[in-house]
Amino acid sequence: MNKVAFIDMEGVLVPEIWKFLAKRLDISELSITTREVEDYQKLMIYRIAVLEKHQITLPKIQSIIGQLNPIEGAKEFLQALKMKGFEIKIVSDCFHELLEGFLQQLEVPVDTVYCHHLQVDSAGYINKVLYSRQYGKHEIIEKYPLSLGNSIAIGDAFNDFTMLSAATHGYLFSPSREVVEKALPIFNIVNSYQEIIDSIRACPQSERKSLKVARSCQTASQYLDII
Repeated sequence: MNKVAFIDMEGVLVPEIWKFLAKRLDISELSITTREVEDYQKLMIYRIAVLEKHQITLPKIQSIIGQLNPIEGAKEFLQALKMKGFEIKIVSDCFHELLEGFLQQLEVPVDTVYCHHLQVDSAGYINKVLYSRQYGKHEIIEKYPLSLGNSIAIGDAFNDFTMLSAATHGYLFSPSREVVEKALPIFNIVNSYQEIIDSIRACPQSERKSLKVARSCQTASQYLDII
């Protein structure tokens, strides 16, 4: 049976990009992430407005992000999962335009990455987000053509909840206090890659959990309303 690992990028494999930008640009408004805000689309509207106010273009953002490296041990963690027979699928609410360098460093093929795109105007300013899914990350798991009885999902924020619920085993990776307070008890809270590897080794894969919760909620915010 195929084993698939659905993994978020920011906060799990790479540092929080927007917090890094906020520090380097000295713009505190950009430090807010989905660890604090549940509605991702509203958060992106806010971010685009802040970038426009400070006249920050996409090329400038890309040049700053180029100074950032994946979290220590992330590449080895992915390799360890592959050695245990897992296919790696990146499911992120970040953007292809911001992740290319990280994907190369982590040796992750672009065709295994599910994230969004940024639209820019003629001057290079971000003016729109082109979303690749309508409701949440669980849509990727539901559409996957193979049996997912052995799947795991790893995320760190509110927008990962439906994905973690849809997988056989969901892991919250070093989550914030706000996220922990609203997390389902079925989620495994971990603070290192080794904890995930040890959990996989210790617990035989069980039957896939019901997708009832994830499928009944169209957004992470609606998911939170029922827990």
